Amino acid sequence: MSPAPSVRRLYTAVTLTCLAAILAACAPAADPRSPSMDLATAKQSTRNQQQELMAVVPAAEIATTTQTETSRALFECDANSYYWPGTMDLVLTPEADGAGLLQQIKAAWSGKEGWTVEEKTSINGIPELVIVSREGFRHSIEFNPQRNALYTLSSSACFQMEGKPDPGVDY
Repeated sequence: MSPAPSVRRLYTAVTLTCLAAILAACAPAADPRSPSMDLATAKQSTRNQQQELMAVVPAAEIATTTQTETSRALFECDANSYYWPGTMDLVLTPEADGAGLLQQIKAAWSGKEGWTVEEKTSINGIPELVIVSREGFRHSIEFNPQRNALYTLSSSACFQMEGKPDPGVDY
């Protein structure tokens, strides 16, 4: 015996709704790449963001600063799309409070529109902030108490590039 027409319509509606939900879940996330972003823009934006992140550190509390200008590699996001990696290392003076400065960075960036901040412990067991933009820029800042240093490992948002990067070339 076949179900009543109203039950069949309900069953069909529920089935179609479930199918639509399953297909939506499989759809790729919004692509954060900007069609106008190229390697130079991605690289400069990443370096500028690192400097802005470290702007909370008073100059008198910085012993040395090292920031990468180039990278010997680009990493693939997907076909013809890459990200640029870079680092920034601030060795602090002995009297600087590195853990407190990390908290100041967290406070300053937690309220920024388009950014998320996650506090965690790094794979090395030291305090770390992971700061990610809606566009796909990512900054991991570790406070190393043994060195009294703030170390930032960053990656740019994905950008389009024709061809493949050449190994050993400075980007």
